[in-house]
Amino acid sequence: MGDHFTVARRLLSKIADYLQSKTLTTQHALNAQAIIFTFATVFSLLVFYRVLLHPLAHVPGPFLAKVSGFWRTYHYFRGTWHDDIIMLHKKYGRVVRIAPNEVAIVDEQAMKRLYGHGQNAPKTDWYKVWEVPDTAPQLFAERDKKVHGFLRKRLAGAYSMTSMMKYEVHIQGCLDLMLSQLAKHAKKGHAVDMSNWTNAFAFDVVGELAYGQQLGHLKTESDVNGLRKTIFNGFFLISNFGHIPTQGWAINSRLTATIAKLLGAAPPMDSFREWTSQKVRDRMDNMTDQRREDMLAHFCRMKDAKGNPASFGEVLMEALNIIGAGADTTSIGMRTCLYRLCLDKKAYARVQNEVDQFYAQNGLVEPIKYLQCQQLPYLQAIVKESTRLLPSIVYQLLRYAPENFEVRGHRIPAGTPVGISPIAQNRDTDIWGEDADLFRPERWIEDTARAKYLDSNNMTFGGNGPRMCIGKNIALVELQKFIAQFVYHFDFELIDEENPWRITTYWFAYQHDLNMKLRLRPDRMPRPVYD
Repeated sequence: MGDHFTVARRLLSKIADYLQSKTLTTQHALNAQAIIFTFATVFSLLVFYRVLLHPLAHVPGPFLAKVSGFWRTYHYFRGTWHDDIIMLHKKYGRVVRIAPNEVAIVDEQAMKRLYGHGQNAPKTDWYKVWEVPDTAPQLFAERDKKVHGFLRKRLAGAYSMTSMMKYEVHIQGCLDLMLSQLAKHAKKGHAVDMSNWTNAFAFDVVGELAYGQQLGHLKTESDVNGLRKTIFNGFFLISNFGHIPTQGWAINSRLTATIAKLLGAAPPMDSFREWTSQKVRDRMDNMTDQRREDMLAHFCRMKDAKGNPASFGEVLMEALNIIGAGADTTSIGMRTCLYRLCLDKKAYARVQNEVDQFYAQNGLVEPIKYLQCQQLPYLQAIVKESTRLLPSIVYQLLRYAPENFEVRGHRIPAGTPVGISPIAQNRDTDIWGEDADLFRPERWIEDTARAKYLDSNNMTFGGNGPRMCIGKNIALVELQKFIAQFVYHFDFELIDEENPWRITTYWFAYQHDLNMKLRLRPDRMPRPVYD
């Protein structure tokens, strides 16, 4: 720590010399020196307190992280947190101080205390950044347990697996179009960027379920009106600006509005909100002649806390929420599965053979359904293992530490922001064994009781507990149907196994440039799609 103070003193001395070299009066020079000395003294005392006297001083972590929250913010803005958080836990242990007043944890029992049913570990103020001003309460951002419970209960029907079975025809329509488009490129020998195609598919599915029509990303093979880029930029702004010390002030500031405009995020989102508003109004005005069963229909039938029909603002909020959170989580999982299959040829061959045999033994002529996918254990294992190694969300899921909270011998004061990163938890050797970093789908088949426990009590796909991702069922249906039908229709490989993709993490772990070569398998042409 002495080296840091030596450098600081030299820098301050040079600044003072510079000020004195100018045409300043003696009094001005003395005032400047006094200001610099005062600043240096206050800063030194702050560093001394945070490093040696702070209630979290006993928690290991990078020196600069103990001094300032800007260390964490800098690493978030780099977009490499998916690697950073794993390395931090490997270097410092399962309890790491990543900011003066924030602790990252990897521990199975701590996870239950922070996120389990009946626990008293409220969400931190960081979640305020996800609130949309002058609108209805938002499920993810809501910190009041009673309000959150009410919101989740009234949405449960729309997101239930029973409802998913009703929506499956809409999901299959998008999948048919995607496979048909990919077949055209495969015939021409074109390389395809599956990071783009999976994202387009997930957004069009959300369009079908939440707005009654596809959004056109698959049909036009483009990011329609820049919507996907806008969502990406939105998560970049919200998730990272919310972590700037002092949290939350930046999101609704003029600075953020200016940056949003510079990134091109504001106009497309404003336009999309207007379009969504019109879709919601049209559906609410015609509920008596409702012939289409989808999520928007359910949203329109919602009631408020007093039993009255939900307001336009409440319905609009849910219609907007699903596009922000329901598309990227699914497409990230799809890409991760493809990536893992390309790198593990044995797993690829085994799951493809499992799907082929199921089609043959059951005489399937129509695309495999989700319930049929449940009869394919290795397919299930591929999805679980892939999403374990790279979950869609990588940042810590922050909570205020409850009373008497102790982890691995570290007593953490109540009210301290603490959190577990899903990717770090999913690589913990205490939970998953010494091969935690390896892709091994067999771990989900060898011991079914153990696999069931791990799936129900850890941060596997979609999480668990009262705050479990409400859209988990949508993602499961899309993921399993996509992988099964994709391996049935195509053989595929990475264009560049040395550089298979590029990941940037801003809340979500976005994969880019997953370039692949596809070959249609004999007599496996996807069914045609007609306008």
